Amino acid sequence: MQADGTDDLKGATTMNPDESKIKARLDQVLNSIFCPVFGCWPLHTIDYGFYYDEKCKCHVVEVWPEGIEAPDGYKGNGRGRTERGLLYDPAEFEFSNLVKEIPLEHFHFSQRQSLFEIGWKEGGVDLELRVHIFPKEG
Repeated sequence: MQADGTDDLKGATTMNPDESKIKARLDQVLNSIFCPVFGCWPLHTIDYGFYYDEKCKCHVVEVWPEGIEAPDGYKGNGRGRTERGLLYDPAEFEFSNLVKEIPLEHFHFSQRQSLFEIGWKEGGVDLELRVHIFPKEG
């Protein structure tokens, strides 16, 4: 999300005040998902998107770990590597506090998409985090 309210991933949209509060709440929950290896999400470099998913009728924050191109002759330093050769910092996630804090409606992991989908309702609004475990390819 850029400072002017446009969303890099889903096209230009200006947020209304309610969307600002919704985004802030989604960010708060995202930041509560602790990684015992590297801390919480703000300590990771991430690709980030906030949008309203018409198909699911929910507000979404979607994140991917940031990938970097492997230099020639790279031998490894503990970073993960995608099929395309992008490097990323591995993470572990601790969800136990999350399930105590919010009334989850769904908690799903897709091995095919390497994605956690975490959904709940607050104040009559459907919210969802989509947390990818591998960087975006291409």
